[in-house]
Amino acid sequence: MMKKNITYYTLFLFLVVFSSCDDDFLDLEPQNAVSEASVWTDLNLIELYVNDRYNELPHGFTQWAGGLRLTGITDESYHMHEARFLDKYTKGGLTSGSLNMYYFNGFWLDAYRAIRNNNIFLEKITNYQGSETSKIKQFTAEVRFLRAFFYTELISRYGGVPLVENTFDLNSDFQVSRASFQECVEFIIKELDAAIVDLPNRSDVLEGSFGRLTKGAAIGLKIRALMFDASPLFNVHNDKTKWQLVADACEELFSLNQYSLSSDYKGLFLNPMDSEVIFFKQFIDEYGPIIVDEPSDSYYHFTGGSKIDEWRFPNGDAGWVSENPRQEFVDQYETITGVIPVLGYGGNPNNLIQIVNPNARPVYNQSRPYENRDPRMGYSILFDGAEFKNRELEFWWGGKDSRNPDVDNSFNGSRLGYGIRKFLDESWSVEELGGSDQPWVYMRLSEFYLTYAEAQFQLGNMAIAVNYVNQIRGRTGVNMPPIDASGDLLEKIKHERKIELAFEGNRWYDARRWRDAEVDFAKDIVGVEIIKNQSNGNKSYRHFYFEGGTGNRSFPENHYVWPIPIEEILKSNLKQNPGY
Repeated sequence: MMKKNITYYTLFLFLVVFSSCDDDFLDLEPQNAVSEASVWTDLNLIELYVNDRYNELPHGFTQWAGGLRLTGITDESYHMHEARFLDKYTKGGLTSGSLNMYYFNGFWLDAYRAIRNNNIFLEKITNYQGSETSKIKQFTAEVRFLRAFFYTELISRYGGVPLVENTFDLNSDFQVSRASFQECVEFIIKELDAAIVDLPNRSDVLEGSFGRLTKGAAIGLKIRALMFDASPLFNVHNDKTKWQLVADACEELFSLNQYSLSSDYKGLFLNPMDSEVIFFKQFIDEYGPIIVDEPSDSYYHFTGGSKIDEWRFPNGDAGWVSENPRQEFVDQYETITGVIPVLGYGGNPNNLIQIVNPNARPVYNQSRPYENRDPRMGYSILFDGAEFKNRELEFWWGGKDSRNPDVDNSFNGSRLGYGIRKFLDESWSVEELGGSDQPWVYMRLSEFYLTYAEAQFQLGNMAIAVNYVNQIRGRTGVNMPPIDASGDLLEKIKHERKIELAFEGNRWYDARRWRDAEVDFAKDIVGVEIIKNQSNGNKSYRHFYFEGGTGNRSFPENHYVWPIPIEEILKSNLKQNPGY
């Protein structure tokens, strides 16, 4: 998360314990290593230690699924290169074993490793006796945020987890029970409230410290934790006081006056300095290593830089396409008149008939389905006929971006007729040897406008809810018609969140916290085959169930939380989540 031109260092601490001896030379400081005692008395070394903690943050640009790259296990997209692993999740077959959770349960181990490193800092920093107390307070606040981040991610996956606030030694009791979900939330909020006091504002770090954590990021994480606590998955009795806490935290963020909605929806994902971006992870133009399969756990651990452009570019530009947006998700993008154009499919599984919303005509034309649509569709999705890298994409059969075997790189052609455009840097080319350097955006202001709208809906303040949704829809570059409070307003808010935050990692969390995943994630995948008439250039569209029919997807009740790794269960007194 450091600025691109900042050099990254990895700090290795070498602690050598000697038995008692009278030889004086054994008391000398080593010349080729940094002693542990030296670290906590030197401000520069302390800063390097904290910088290394930033590197432990997961992100959504991992090579395969895992980390925060979760779109392939939602109703947004199909990850065509990783079906053999992801099918266990998308078809209701999860177990606690390492094979079924290969891409996902490594996070449990990575999170607790990071928490341990954060605990080391919080225990050792008291040894610092220098005069830079304000800097130490800021570093301490950053580390408390990072520890809270991992706990927030853990509880959103597993429910209540062990709260480990100290490091262990050989005499420690390693049997730490799971805290309740509520206890975890209270701990996270307490940590973040303490961190907020000593973190700078965004305006204070725009120069040499740009990229360091800010008050806005800490309040944003606080909102997320409170939102999960207030949502139906854990707030089974719909305690409205929890929604009030969410609304209050959103107002705390807005009152900073540090952020504003972007007028460049497409470009903000390449620009961490955009006024909408609150929290991000920056990459430098290097890459590797790729995968670490640790012998101790046999899970996937991604480290190193990112090549997200190669992994998501169309095959016509030597990319992998990887996650293919699903047709039924593409259908969710409204017409420019504010109407969802396609309501579903029927008929022959290999030649489906679209159920077109009559209110979408005549703006929606099945022969030109990508015209007159919400501009965010063009900013987020690669589709046939779209302009990309100064050319027109050709997903039609035989086109440059198709799977026709006569086409170069055809094996990487999209299986569903689409690719993900959001986050891509069109200046990338396959000749580049390094990695991608666009940031992974964890948080931006529009997310919290929508969270605030949802909280205000739950509190009965419909006009406020509508206003905050419409600020997002009406901003420059999007200019979608406003919604009103008629009908199912909560469904409108959910829909706006689905479209606005598409492919950013939020959908997996949202559908689960709403308890909508049993329906939404169990829907069968629809793809499109495009045939171009070479004589007149006209195109026809054949829609089909990708897996041959219906009933192939499922989301059982127990999938709302993940299984704790079986290795952890076998060596401890931890109680496994129900259904595993």
